Amino acid sequence: MSLRFKAHLALFAGNFLYGVNYVIAKKTMGYISPEAVIFLRILPSTMLFWAIAFITRNSMVNGRPEYKNLFIAGLLGVFLNQFLFIKGLSLSSPIDSAIIITSNPVFVLVMAALILKEKVTKLKVSGIIIGASGALLLAGSKGLVAYNPEHLTGDILLLVNSASFAIYMMYAKPLMQKYDSVFVLKWTFLFGSLLYLPFGIKPMLAVQWSQLPMSIYAALFYIVICTTVLTYFLINYGIRHLSPTTVSIYIYIQPVVSVVMAFLTGTDTLNWINISAGLLVCFGVYLVSINRGGEKR
Repeated sequence: MSLRFKAHLALFAGNFLYGVNYVIAKKTMGYISPEAVIFLRILPSTMLFWAIAFITRNSMVNGRPEYKNLFIAGLLGVFLNQFLFIKGLSLSSPIDSAIIITSNPVFVLVMAALILKEKVTKLKVSGIIIGASGALLLAGSKGLVAYNPEHLTGDILLLVNSASFAIYMMYAKPLMQKYDSVFVLKWTFLFGSLLYLPFGIKPMLAVQWSQLPMSIYAALFYIVICTTVLTYFLINYGIRHLSPTTVSIYIYIQPVVSVVMAFLTGTDTLNWINISAGLLVCFGVYLVSINRGGEKR
């Protein structure tokens, strides 16, 4: 099995886990505030990454670590990625979020071309357009309506989040190629958790732990282990071996998985629009992932 194939599997698995999280996180936030969920996601994950680094003892690096770039990666990929998304979603709507998420591969395509000198091909542009069409079609099938000006602040935060994660990939790519993944993740999460501490400590202390049902504890376990630790490992593995544009296009899988999970849990139904949207997303991912050679990764 080639490294490229493994990287594609890792990206699919990581985005699949994150797609399942939409259903689980929605249920969790009925008991715990979004700000507390972020804190309970980042802090235990940071501790786990450091524990893994201590146990495996393979996160040492040669030369002087680039703590400045690790800090920026933690700011963009952990703090802003978590904070802006949840805060933006609370001021906007899931439909707006589903639409704005289509901007991420576009940001990545432009930044990868400017910063990493990644070649912009017709296949990549076509794949992004087709994949975005599927995501937009899926959003429309869930009740797309006229724009609500009250969502403006939230939509701006979501758009900034999309751009910040695109920049994160520009920093993560060389870091993942130079250092061990455990080393990168333990430091980026440490910096991200320290940045979020002033925003999350009070909401976390307000959680009424004795009143939480066991299903919420199980949901928090999934959010920490699957949605965070495993997902970051898998996606960063993809960042190491594939181009940033290919990594970003897999984000379109998330809303498709969330719709399928909603169908399986009985909270939604499948129809020809959802199925067509899913096929468009898959075809778009395929076009972007085709390697014609000559790309700088």
